[in-house]
Amino acid sequence: MQTFTGFEYLLIDAANNFGLDKETYDSRIIWTKANLDKLETLVEEADDKEQFYSAVLAIREAQAGKPSGHLVGFDAICSGMQIMSAITGCHSGAQATGLIDTGYRPDAYNETTEEMGRVMGGQFLVDRKDVKAAVMTMLYGSKAKPKEIFGEETPELAGFYQAVTNIAPGAYELLQVLLDSWQPFTLMHRWVLPDGFVARVKVMETVDARIEVDEMDHASFTYEWKENVGSQTGLSNVANVIHSIDAYVLRSLIRRCSYDPSVVQRALQYCTTEIMERDLAGLAQDTDLSRAPEAIQKYVERFQATNIVDAVILPYLNHNTVIYLSDDHLRRLNLMMESMLEHKPFHVVAIHDDFRCHPNYMNYLRAHYRHVFIELANSEVLSDILSQIHGVAGTYRKLSSDLSEKIAGSQYAIC
Repeated sequence: MQTFTGFEYLLIDAANNFGLDKETYDSRIIWTKANLDKLETLVEEADDKEQFYSAVLAIREAQAGKPSGHLVGFDAICSGMQIMSAITGCHSGAQATGLIDTGYRPDAYNETTEEMGRVMGGQFLVDRKDVKAAVMTMLYGSKAKPKEIFGEETPELAGFYQAVTNIAPGAYELLQVLLDSWQPFTLMHRWVLPDGFVARVKVMETVDARIEVDEMDHASFTYEWKENVGSQTGLSNVANVIHSIDAYVLRSLIRRCSYDPSVVQRALQYCTTEIMERDLAGLAQDTDLSRAPEAIQKYVERFQATNIVDAVILPYLNHNTVIYLSDDHLRRLNLMMESMLEHKPFHVVAIHDDFRCHPNYMNYLRAHYRHVFIELANSEVLSDILSQIHGVAGTYRKLSSDLSEKIAGSQYAIC
């Protein structure tokens, strides 16, 4: 992964907010350096004037040798498509969203726009803004927005769907699977995430009644309200499942960045000692998980179900509890903890897929984000969630099994 100094991240941040966030990192740095003496005069030309000016002020403070509390922000490229591609093993969608390095800064919406033009043989002019609006809603189950933009049963609409299928086949396939996961007339869909957080989504339907008011000469009106009654069909499982994984990514990333050093150091010592004792003395894992404390049971079961290691278990690890973890779990936790201890803990401010931190720590934030997606790509989180929703155990067949190897070289997973 290409890394930068704190000052270089300030230069990138200025270029991002000016409107050059789709350029390569090197190009952004070169642009800001070329305009370094006149950045203040460019404020009115910036896409985000306030954030651009804030970045310029932080650059001036850095030039003067003053410490700055300025936070730089990096976003995911089409986060819904990115997550759906990662958990389905889709190389094409991963490449379009920056999980696979291409040598340039990808743009999933622009690539879908260009693909739509190719599909349609260049017969129609396609606007990226229209494609972006359609992709963002379509991947969460909406059919209305694409129809609104491209018309109903038109060549443009067919070309749009074909372009999305070509660019992100894993996401498109998963869209259909999640639409089919709707449980008719259930009052609530429920699933547990890899860190034990529980998603509970009630099925709310709009009902109405005609109200007559005797005291107003029998005038009447219609009153509407939401009621938990269930429905035959629904679209919301698509958005809710992907958003719940999106929220998990946020929580997992923050745990790795903003950690308690004493907790991590202690957990690392216990895990390392347990591994050494098993290797040297031939000790075996205690497989009777029912004897473990409740928290250990929960998090070990989550690991077994999803194949994802998470820092959420660290506060509960000690000499008496590490015995319930498998060798694989222990070793992967160790690798994660060692990567955390490479840096001091730092705060992360996140809104959806926008992650901000002090520029001196952005290298670590980007690396942890990449590692979280490596975990997702290697995981069975999709099989686990679908099994919970359907109430029947099953395995989702991914498009590939080697996507994590490609993610390891990612440059623009967030940028």
